[in-house]
Amino acid sequence: MGLADIVVDALESQEIRQAVGESGLRVFNSSSEQQQSDDGGVISWLWNGAISFLGLIGDQVFKLIGFTLTGLWGLFVSTAQFIYNFNWNITDTEIDKQIATRWEALSGMFGGALGNLVGYLGCGVLPGAVIFTFNEPLGVHVLANVTEELGEEFLANVANITRYAFQSGVQSLLLWHFKNTRNFIKSNAAFLQKIFGGNAEKLIKAWGAEGSKPWSFAKAVDDAVESIPNTAVRNFVEEFLEEAWDGCVEAGYVVANSVDSYIAAEKLKKAQVPPLGNDRYVEIKPDRSIDDQRIILAGAEDILKPVIVQTLTNYQMMDNKDIGQWVGSPIDEYLRAKPQSLRLVIQFFSLKQPPYQRSSAQRLVSATYAIPDIKRSKLDWQTIKAACGGVNGYMWGRYRATGLLDNGRQMQVMGATPDEAEDRLKALLALGTGTLLKKPTISEDRQEDNTGTYLKQLTRVYPAYFTIMNQYKIPGALGSGIPMSSGLYIRKEDRLLLWTDEKPYAYDERIEELLKKPGADTST
Repeated sequence: MGLADIVVDALESQEIRQAVGESGLRVFNSSSEQQQSDDGGVISWLWNGAISFLGLIGDQVFKLIGFTLTGLWGLFVSTAQFIYNFNWNITDTEIDKQIATRWEALSGMFGGALGNLVGYLGCGVLPGAVIFTFNEPLGVHVLANVTEELGEEFLANVANITRYAFQSGVQSLLLWHFKNTRNFIKSNAAFLQKIFGGNAEKLIKAWGAEGSKPWSFAKAVDDAVESIPNTAVRNFVEEFLEEAWDGCVEAGYVVANSVDSYIAAEKLKKAQVPPLGNDRYVEIKPDRSIDDQRIILAGAEDILKPVIVQTLTNYQMMDNKDIGQWVGSPIDEYLRAKPQSLRLVIQFFSLKQPPYQRSSAQRLVSATYAIPDIKRSKLDWQTIKAACGGVNGYMWGRYRATGLLDNGRQMQVMGATPDEAEDRLKALLALGTGTLLKKPTISEDRQEDNTGTYLKQLTRVYPAYFTIMNQYKIPGALGSGIPMSSGLYIRKEDRLLLWTDEKPYAYDERIEELLKKPGADTST
């Protein structure tokens, strides 16, 4: 096997290095392989693809310039062959021409690589992007195939340019040093004549002159071998020298490859990761009363076990909880009142309809009110919307109306004026079974910002949606059962829109489903 038959990329060390990674570590990426954004469209897809493509290019270029013992031996072999075949009698003009030719060829390679990239972008990626705007699945399919071919072509061009640039740089450096060293020797020819005498000065000045005969180690060896008169001896010497060089090169690659393989294997041993078990797909139904709610997890067994426990724990902690309600309600309500069975929670926003997002020109104000122990007969959609102020909502502000109820609970409503807050409190309380024990207490929230302006400014808010929370006691219930002081409770809830002009689809059926519980009479 000759030198030309050795492919560095096919060596065992390269395969192990690719499996281990340049740092010798196995890296597990928890993110999904493909991320698709419905909001970004084709621009987002192309941007993510470009980032991934540039990352791949960086990795491949790093592999190309990464120094290994095999790569260093290859550099030594190519340099030795260059010196062995180098014409030591070459003129300065020829040296300059060879250096210029190498860099001119490199410029052409750069132009070819750039042209190939522009061609793929203009005739491949751009049409794929146009198709993507009209047919996303087809566009993704076309772009995936085009970018794959583009990556292979571009990586091949980068690899060729990198290898050629490195090799040409070393050879050009040798030529440049040889030229400068010879000129230095020629400039001191008279001094060397005094030392060596004879025709030293004449020979030095004739070194590399125009019309000089070429001389190299390879030519000298070939002339010496060809001068052997005996044909058998000449053939012996010729084959001996050729095979000795080929054997040395191959043996050097074997040694370098063995050392690289050993180092990579040792790194792999140190980076061994204990088995994490087989891949599993788990479907979790955290609430047995909700058939359509499932959580699907996938991964190795040892990784999934703690994730499953954490998922169920988080679900039980946050299920059906509104942090604003827990923080905003007085603690004595929970100490005095019995657990609520039915509760109506209404959400207001300062925008008439979704999306409920803050803009640069307008701040977003939200208000949430919970009516305890609601009346089933008051759950008509028009009745609830009218209690919220209708399509025009009501004026919200810094005045707070607090009412104590005969069922041990209390409720608060914010308004632009004391009368507005009290009227809205009474209108909402009419949806529940509790009645006021006395006239509501009015207080003013006078919190100010750094400019001295009240935080709660006069703002019109509109009803957005309401949520019915149905919590009923089930003896011995499991799953999403909530422990209370007098037993175990199950919660049911749903969200129905109020901002629309007409009541939501299947409104009566959804209300009826929410009000169901074992043994309950829902006709009242």
